[in-house]
Amino acid sequence: MLSLNTYLIAVIIGTGLVSWLCRVLPFVLLKRFGMPRFLTNFLAFVPVAIMAAFVASNLFVRHAGSLPTLNVPNFLAAIPCVITAVLTRSLLAIAAVGVVTMALIRFLM
Repeated sequence: MLSLNTYLIAVIIGTGLVSWLCRVLPFVLLKRFGMPRFLTNFLAFVPVAIMAAFVASNLFVRHAGSLPTLNVPNFLAAIPCVITAVLTRSLLAIAAVGVVTMALIRFLM
């Protein structure tokens, strides 16, 4: 029984160490070595692509064997969020408007 606990603790510590290294090592390497300019320019589009993927996946509902349909509550909540984003460019304001709008839509539907 003691060896199982030792093994379990070693596995937990090992996985934690590997997880920590995977997160810290890129920052250490990128701080020491710079990235080429084309890679920096390419990676500048990653946040936009990730945000577009999140928005698109929440605006449509997948159906097996047919085209996706529009998720109406999420679409209605996205409209004031887009308007807030254009007017304020504040992520906090966008999130607050989105939460309040979604709460109102769920309350009314």
